[in-house]
Amino acid sequence: MLKEFRRAVRKVLARTGASAGDVAISWRRRSQRPGGDPTVHMLVSSKTWHAGIMAAASFEQHTGRRWKFFIHEDGTVDEAAREKILHVFPDATFVSRREADAKMQDVLKFYPACADQRSRHNLFLKFSDFAAFAPGRRFLVLDSDVIFYRPPKEILDWVDSGAATCLYNEDTKEKYCIPRGHIGEALGIDLWPRFNSGLVLLPREAVDLSLAERLVTAFRTTAHHPQFFEQTLYGLMASAWGLGGALPPAYEISWGYLRQRGAVCRHYVGDFKYDLLYIEAGAAMLVSGLKNALSSKN
Repeated sequence: MLKEFRRAVRKVLARTGASAGDVAISWRRRSQRPGGDPTVHMLVSSKTWHAGIMAAASFEQHTGRRWKFFIHEDGTVDEAAREKILHVFPDATFVSRREADAKMQDVLKFYPACADQRSRHNLFLKFSDFAAFAPGRRFLVLDSDVIFYRPPKEILDWVDSGAATCLYNEDTKEKYCIPRGHIGEALGIDLWPRFNSGLVLLPREAVDLSLAERLVTAFRTTAHHPQFFEQTLYGLMASAWGLGGALPPAYEISWGYLRQRGAVCRHYVGDFKYDLLYIEAGAAMLVSGLKNALSSKN
């Protein structure tokens, strides 16, 4: 049923000559120039870049600011998609997998376990590449399935204060590459609970590749969920840094059909997450886009 509704939404957009990206253009553009620090980093694929546009647009809309986006692609995004992304975000830096591979070969030359995992799991690019490409002192991690619906006061306070703290979206349950207690025993660091890397704010200085290499070396053959290495590593970096903590519950991660009342944002999870995202966020964008269009005519 959800997939049928998603198809119906796309048909409506197609009849009007619009797309998620077209709606996002009118929904999100701000007149001021994008800030340079902190930068916002997102990893997209051929399947997620449409949602990524919506996530980035919603972030700009509800923060009321323009941001310097770094859009990293995992090697599956073609030239046509790249052009569409840069049409919506012309001041973004688009980082191709080929460009990233060349740079990261040098960055990770003394960290062979991390380099190996990066070559095996595309999600590992989220951890290894973002800090390497971030030009400033701090950066934000934003997943393509995180949509904002209200102003994120805590994020704006972090940005404006210049705080060197780590903030993160708290998950509904623990999802590390291996149980948290095992990591603490091996590395002597107690990881923060229920760390989710869909939305992370942190200083570049907190990213310690030597510590990352220790974790990957310790668990690369025994990890229950190697696809969660990047989430575990961000959790490890933040926990070792020791400053900050979880964002409030209004920064929601949920498996339900509808977001919570008063949710600042929602990280969509589960088998039908993109169906739910397109329904809920698509409707919000259409309404907001229509309001913007009507107000501009008056």
